[in-house]
Amino acid sequence: MTDDRLVECETVDGAAILRLNRPEKKNALSEALVVELADAVEAAEEADGVRAVVITGNGDAFSSGYDLSESGGTNDGGVPTVEDGIARQQRVLPLFTTIHELTVPVIAAVNGAALAGGSDLALTCDITIGSDRATFGYPGVRMGGLPLSLIYPFVIGIKHARELLYTGKTIDAEEAERIGMVNRTVPHDELMDEALSEVEAIKKTPGATVQITKHMLNDVVEMQGYRPAVRNSGYLATLSHQTVPGRKFFEIREEDGVGAAIKWMNETEKR
Repeated sequence: MTDDRLVECETVDGAAILRLNRPEKKNALSEALVVELADAVEAAEEADGVRAVVITGNGDAFSSGYDLSESGGTNDGGVPTVEDGIARQQRVLPLFTTIHELTVPVIAAVNGAALAGGSDLALTCDITIGSDRATFGYPGVRMGGLPLSLIYPFVIGIKHARELLYTGKTIDAEEAERIGMVNRTVPHDELMDEALSEVEAIKKTPGATVQITKHMLNDVVEMQGYRPAVRNSGYLATLSHQTVPGRKFFEIREEDGVGAAIKWMNETEKR
């Protein structure tokens, strides 16, 4: 493993452990990290003896979300173009499809903040285990943004999804467990042991049985509309950047930096 890898990979007793490795950026999901993670997930599936994948983060965050410093092509004022947004969506969303369709279970070991796209990643995994330091939410809705992957209602139900996505609230690990966002919460120092214990439990079930069961459970959420919801959410998220608040956020980011834009997003009432 090298420090310049965006995803650190190791295999331990049938578990492929993938660590997001941008701790200085709170493991923000840059396009390069997303591509590297998708490749690592696919490689783990093909590796001999791997029965499950565990995704966690280096440092004190799981992932703070999509990297707001990346914009690609922009209109005047630093606002991303619709064309660039669609292209970015097509580069990012395959990661979630890969995890959803993987033939082995994927476990999220959430070691800290899992916000916006970071929460999308944590919830897309088959099993989500939270450290007692974990937090979850989608604060980007406060700048007019929409989830790139509309996973919330399929995991926590429509009522809890409405509350979190209407307000941009961030919730702690205890509340996340109460509403079903995580399977369970454990003390921070026990997080990886708990995730690997889950892999040991999975290993007692035949691999083919787990694969078939995952396929059947995927069919359930797909009959509920999972695939079109994710696809359409991505397009609407791109268009949301063209709203008045969306454009304002990116204009502030362009002029005063990401920190100032986030401060405006969190502290200003919008119409």
